[in-house]
This record gives sequence, C-alpha cells and structure tokens, in this order.
Amino acid sequence: MPMVYHEGRRKAAIYAPGAYGREEGKTGHDLVIFDGGLLWDLVAVVDPFNAGRDAGEVLGLGRKNIPIVRGLREALDAGAEALILGAAPVGGRLPEEWKRDIRDALEAGVDVYSGLHTFLSDDPELRAAAEKSGARIVDVRKPDPRYFHVWDGRVLGTGMKRVLIAGTDCEAGKNIATYTIYRELVRRGARACMIGTGQTMLLLGARGLVMDAVPSDFVAGALEQVLVEAYEQGCEVAVVEGQAAVTHEAYGHVSLGILRGASPTHIVIAHVPGRRWRAAFGHAWKPLRNPEPGEELAYLTALNPYPNPVLAGITLNTSMYGPEEAKRIEEEYTRTYMVPAVDPLRTGVEAIAEKILSS
Repeated sequence: MPMVYHEGRRKAAIYAPGAYGREEGKTGHDLVIFDGGLLWDLVAVVDPFNAGRDAGEVLGLGRKNIPIVRGLREALDAGAEALILGAAPVGGRLPEEWKRDIRDALEAGVDVYSGLHTFLSDDPELRAAAEKSGARIVDVRKPDPRYFHVWDGRVLGTGMKRVLIAGTDCEAGKNIATYTIYRELVRRGARACMIGTGQTMLLLGARGLVMDAVPSDFVAGALEQVLVEAYEQGCEVAVVEGQAAVTHEAYGHVSLGILRGASPTHIVIAHVPGRRWRAAFGHAWKPLRNPEPGEELAYLTALNPYPNPVLAGITLNTSMYGPEEAKRIEEEYTRTYMVPAVDPLRTGVEAIAEKILSS
C-alpha cells in the first residue's frame, strides 16, 4: 500500500526550529490550520524563536491552544508520542543541528515522521536509536516501488469522480483546497477519499505517494494505481492534490504526471489573485509570469486524457486583502469563469462541493 496512516489520533509535536511562521514551515502550518488533520492531536510546536506564543496566533488564526516550546524536552513532557518534522529546509536535506534532537526523540521511544529528501531511515545512527527503543522512523517521501507502473488508462474505466485540485503556481493554496473540499464532501455524505501527492497531505491523513520522489516514467502510473485501489475499496469521489502548475517552468513535469495519472473528471484551480510572478523564483534569470486560471485551464484540458472535464470551481487565497476587497475579488472571478470562486478559509467551499456532486 502507499503511505496512509489511519491508526487513530495520536499526540504529536511539530518540529520546526527557526521555521515556524515562515515560508519554510508550510507543513507545520497546515497541520496547525487543520488541527492535526485526520491523524494528530497537536500538543506542541518546537521553535525557540517563537517560544511562549500560541501556534494559531503566530499564523493569524487566533488561539489554537497549541503552545510553542523552546526545545524537544518540553514537547516530550507535553506527552508527544510522535515528532513531525514540520519544516522544509533549502534542498530538503536534514540540517545537522536537527540530528541530535531527532536521535533523542527516537531514543525516548517517540516515532519520527519526516518529509525530507534525506531519508532518516538511511542514517545508521538514527536507525540504531529507533531499533533500540522500538520507535519508528517514517520517511513519508520514500516511494513504494510496488507502485512503479506505466500509466495504461485503467483509471478511465473506473466509475469514480476524480477531482484534481490544480493550481496556477506553487504556494497557491492547493493543500487547503484539497482538505476543505474533501471534508465538505464527507460532511454531505459522499463516499469521498483524499489523495495526497506531497508530504504535507500525507501527514494530514491522505492516502497516496510523494510524487516528486517517484521516477518520472512512473508518476502517472503510480497515481493511477492509487486511484484504482481507492475505487476498488469504495471511494466514489477522489479529491486529488495537485502540485505546482502544468505551466510551471521548473516543476510542470511533475504536475503533468499528476494530471495524466488522475485523468480528472472535475478540476478545481487554486489561485492567488494579484500575484504577477512565480513564487520563490526571484533567483531566476528573468521573472517568471504567473498565469490566470483560464490560461492554466486551457493546458489542463488539452493535456488531460479524460475529455471535457468539468471546471468545478476556483479557490482564492485572499489573505492579503481586507474582507470587502476579498469579497469583491470572489465575485469578479465567479462572474468571469461562471463557477464558484471562493476563499476556502473565509467563505468555505460548500458551493464547489455542490458543483462536484451535481455534475
């Protein structure tokens, strides 16, 4: 099976020293936004730079009653049974200064979940610590070779609705859209499943694989296999997390593999209104223009093996706007594309879920 953890809720601490509240802390942020997702009761965030504050307040969410603590010992004293690496350092490699805390956690019998490119289970010292205490190292990004298949179109023969949460860029709100739409579909009684293609969604409880760690020939086929299995297990509406954008100059190859693997019957596009240039690409030799949803949709439709997918909605990140301007932007995109265009955290995704279920 691909990575999926439905063990009942466990007490967990997020490990994000120097990263919480910053761009590198995205995984930890999403876990806090969604109160640990489907798997975790969060007892602490480890970050000495924000120690003493509430994790929700740092993100502008109000109190979540998740304390930010200075070090690992305080997180263990709070009852953490698992330590989740909630930050992504540059290059996704394990910072040497984190290793001691990770080893100490494992020696204390605490499981460690990591989405880094560096596989903790390949480190002899960390592996020995885990074996001695009986703790587990879970490298969420490590792919399962049993899913290394070439796409063959079986997914097109399933009777499930497949909703791809695509985007116009990285950091456009795809994780938030995926999780909120999935939860709303479940609330409405749909037999829905959440399919993750990145480490954060898997840590939130999605089934799936981290697709950028799968050999390129097998990305589409691996996702196809995950979806076929989900359908055989009773999933009727699959909400599939996309990555980056098919038009993205650096990451579009992964996005395209996900598009073809999902062969979506429905598409939702996550977008940041007002963003002119690709996020995190200030180092590029020239600025990379960020497209509007209609431009992205043209490529998504043309390259999708499933003909004539339904545009079910647009999710908007309006966090940089006041309430009145955000509402105006939602109305503008709704008129332009003639589908629900909403900020999931401000307005909710009820209208998008209704569009998915009725089309």
